[in-house]
Formats: sequence, structure tokens, C-alpha cells
Amino acid sequence: MNRRHWIGTRSAAASRLMFGRGAFHHRALCLALVSLFLLIPTVSQAADDDVPTLAFLRFGQSPSFALTDMAVLDMLEVYGYIGAEERATLEAGRDLQGANLNVLYRDAGFDFPTANLMVENALDEGADVFLTVSTQVGMIALGAMSEMEDPPALIFAIVTDPHDTGLAAATCIKPPNVTGTLMHIDYREYTNLATMQNPESASIGYIGDANDPAAPGNAATVKHIGEQYGFTVEVEMIVTAADYAIATESLLDKGVDVIGLLPHTGSESGIASVVDAAYGVPVFSPLVSDVIHGVTVAAGFEGWYREGVQAARMVIAYLEGELDIATTAIASTPSFAVAVNLDSAEAQDLVISEALLAEADFILEGGVGAGAMIEIPGEIGLAEMTLEERRAEDAAFLANLHCSPEMIAEQLSAVPATSG
Repeated sequence: MNRRHWIGTRSAAASRLMFGRGAFHHRALCLALVSLFLLIPTVSQAADDDVPTLAFLRFGQSPSFALTDMAVLDMLEVYGYIGAEERATLEAGRDLQGANLNVLYRDAGFDFPTANLMVENALDEGADVFLTVSTQVGMIALGAMSEMEDPPALIFAIVTDPHDTGLAAATCIKPPNVTGTLMHIDYREYTNLATMQNPESASIGYIGDANDPAAPGNAATVKHIGEQYGFTVEVEMIVTAADYAIATESLLDKGVDVIGLLPHTGSESGIASVVDAAYGVPVFSPLVSDVIHGVTVAAGFEGWYREGVQAARMVIAYLEGELDIATTAIASTPSFAVAVNLDSAEAQDLVISEALLAEADFILEGGVGAGAMIEIPGEIGLAEMTLEERRAEDAAFLANLHCSPEMIAEQLSAVPATSG
């Protein structure tokens, strides 16, 4: 696959992210970080040229994002790219100049100007491969690389919609230096649960984060599917966590029967305020991990650790010269889980239907969870196997992502003319 298969590399949304939202409000922070980067010797200044450099760039931290981080570090450690002491350096939030791998370990704190700065700094330091976590950082990195003749490999993870945000036009139609993993969410199943909870529900109100470049596409999808199910669909967008309660009140004023959250790859802060404000109205989320943040019902994506493992497989195979990024499809692992928070339901004076309880894989009651395991730090990790067995399993996973010329041609013919 050559570069002409990718047309319109930098989308308008990516360009907006390159400049960042509210940049003037964060100028002092950016200047401070620039000073810090200048004062601290870079990894590349003292690194052995034979040791590759990974830019592991995250938009921010939360219990869910921590699972993805942990998975990547687990994989790098089991493959011998980092040792226990080197891992401790990374877990302390510091860059690593390692024996087998240098790592630029950066976190933007959910701040767009800082995210732009850390991407540019990683490019200046000559990182060989970028592993970005979240839609926002992936788009910023792609935009920053768009004018480069020989850009580094870009592997993204925890992205809700790479196709509508400019990261790719289809699983195999993308920039030749880009691949990653897609957070698979079954919106039809998600919407159907509202009917399962209350067959008389007629209106759903959704809350999305305007800072998330995938939000418009996700909003259009849930609106279309909701209307197919016969619902009236209302959508409110928030800019800061403080807006969650205001958006909730606005939806309640419109008489919605259910409040749903759109998928988000930003901070979970503010979700609890939605539940507090939505007394008598169930709050749904398509991210199963949100059940621990107080939503009444969480149904859909539950693979934060899994996605980290899959992205790390790509990074490791690339470092070992075993992966052609240009012909590696974006990975998507279909799954659907349902979690119910009976503590939140009780606080909201709600009774969860027997039909919905029967579908639940995980139930939280009295602060204690029961049922199928959801991903919790300390209670999840890599399956026990030899390194040879792991290599074989990882190689088989990546082999299934190979984009054949026929697949590329078929997907390219299906891409709308406006995308190319």
C-alpha cells in the first residue's frame, strides 16, 4: 500500500487539536514544561543509537487508562524490553534510558496544549515509534507527522472512532505509518438495554464531550440507531466536567426517560454529578468500567487492558522488524458486557428490571461486585505461558490483521468520494 491510498491526511478536527483548545489559558503551563524539557537531558542525548526509542504518550490518567498502561508495560517486560527496575522508573512517571529500549513516558493531564507539546518534543527527540493512548493524542501525532517525508510509526490505542476522526478511512485504508486498535462498541445492543429496563421509555438524552473529536460521529450514530428503535433522541455536549450537571438538567427539562453517556477517552470526572442530578432517571454508559464511577448501567466496551496488550503486540513486532505497518489493519475485538450498579439505582430511587438484571455480567451492590470479572488493577494480568507460546499467540493475532491487496482494493472502492 503506498501513500496515495491516504488522501486528506490532516482533517479539520486534527488541525484544531494541533492548536489546542483554550491555549491562552494554559500558556504558563506550556512555558514551564518547555523550560523543564530544556533543563532535563533528553533520552536521545545519551542514548545508544542501537537502542530504539518508544514515545509512549497518554492524554491523561484514570483507573481505566491505568489498565492500558499496565498492559503495555507488562508486555514490554515479559518480552525483555524493560526490566523490573526500569519498569519502576516508568511507573514513577519518568522517562527511561534503558538497556534494550528508551521510553519517552509522557502524560498530558487531559490538557490539549500540553499534549501538542509532548508530541512535538517526542518528534524532536527522534522517537522511532509512537504509541498514543486516546483519540486526541493519536490525532495530534498524526497531524504533526503529516508533512514529514519519513514519519515514525504511529500505533494508537483507546480510540473510539478512527474512521470519523481522520486517523483512517477504513481498517486497511490509512496512512502507511499508522495502525492501532479500535474500541468496539455495539450501539444497537447498548440502545436496546434502555427498552429492556423500561419498555415504555420514549426518549433518550445523550451527553458527549465536545473536546473528544469522535463525539460528533458517535452522536450521529446513537441518534440514528435510537430513532430506528422509536426513541426521540436529544444530545447535549459538555466542555468541562462542571458542565455535566448542567447538561443533565437540560435533558431532564426535555423529559428524557433515560440519560446515556457517549463513549469518552477523556477524564471520568463529572460522571458522578450526572447520576446525582438524574434522580429517578437511569444513567447508561457504553464503557463497562464506568459502573465503578457510579452510572446505573454500563454496557459495551470492557477491554482497557486487552487493548493495551494488542497495541503492545504491534509495537513489539515493529521493534523486532516483524510488522509492516502499512499492511496491518486496525484491530477491533467485538465484545459486549453488561454491568449494573444497584447502589446507584437505590440512590436514584430506581428499580432495575428483572430482564436487565438477567443480562448483567457484573452487579455492584453494597460496594461489592459479583459476577464475571471486570478489569480491575491488581486483579488482571497476562495469561501464564512461556515466551515461545506467547510469541506464537501474538504472531497469530497479527497475522489475522494482514491487509491483502484484495482487501485494500475492496475497502478503497467502498470509501466515499468525499473521504478521498
